[in-house]
Amino acid sequence: MITRRTAGAALLVYALATFAANSLIAAPGGEYEAKVVGDFVSSGHYAIAFAAAYVGCLGSVALLPFVLGMRAELGHLGELAWGLGVAAATTGVIGWFITGGVDVAMAEGGSTVKSAVTHPSVYTLTEIGNLVSWCAPALFMGIVAILLSRAASLPRWLRVFSAVAGVCGILAPFFFTFFIYLLWTVVLGIALVSHRASSSLQAEPAAVV
Repeated sequence: MITRRTAGAALLVYALATFAANSLIAAPGGEYEAKVVGDFVSSGHYAIAFAAAYVGCLGSVALLPFVLGMRAELGHLGELAWGLGVAAATTGVIGWFITGGVDVAMAEGGSTVKSAVTHPSVYTLTEIGNLVSWCAPALFMGIVAILLSRAASLPRWLRVFSAVAGVCGILAPFFFTFFIYLLWTVVLGIALVSHRASSSLQAEPAAVV
């Protein structure tokens, strides 16, 4: 039995963990800046990068109970949403390991690796990690948001916001749209958590993937 409150709490964990992980790890992306890359691969940043990557992984995994909880509200589209949620969680974890793995390689490889890997190469790897860790999950969850815009159990304003946020999630590589999508996860999470506990969702057994 997964309640709306549980599903909402899981979505809030995803939103807060993703924001915190991105802020802490400070992975180079967007416009190339040598100083940002240098700070990222500095030895003093290794522990922060490791911790941030795991926080990001926690957020990605939190998408599973959220989608599992909301699946029943989508009727025949519930199985599609569940598959998209699994894809979002999986790509998120992989992405965080890619981004954090850059600093892992620097820490374990020592000065030999650090001197051999150029800053543009580090930038390329972290940019890919950013796309996989938060843009790919946003794409999958953006589709889930569009599916939720059809859920009659949600108020009209939230269904409209879900449709807009879904498009923004799909377009997350444009960067600024990602924050509209992330705001939606916070708003929906709060709306679900504040919903009366009597509204519970019967979760069906997850399909074997």
